[in-house]
Amino acid sequence: MMARCIHCKANLSWLFIFKRLMIIKRPDIECPSCRHRLYFTSRSKRFLMGMTMLIPVLFVLAFMLGYMVLYMVWVIGYLLVLPWFVTVTDNDEPLF
Repeated sequence: MMARCIHCKANLSWLFIFKRLMIIKRPDIECPSCRHRLYFTSRSKRFLMGMTMLIPVLFVLAFMLGYMVLYMVWVIGYLLVLPWFVTVTDNDEPLF
């Protein structure tokens, strides 16, 4: 299930969340419907950080074992499903 705005309950689109994840300028997100500020929950931040830290480790393993095609498929799949694991809140929570 995609993330929802906690103010207006509007679904945030996959493309909207994907763009926000790929372009990190500010810690907040503006809801396209009601224009309230939203933030990623600390659970979402930890998940994103953990999965992102796994990418270089898997790259080294794939390079050493010769599975670069499988690695690229995994990275593309990871990027495509990432927006479904994001939840938002109305206040900025610390990472830990």
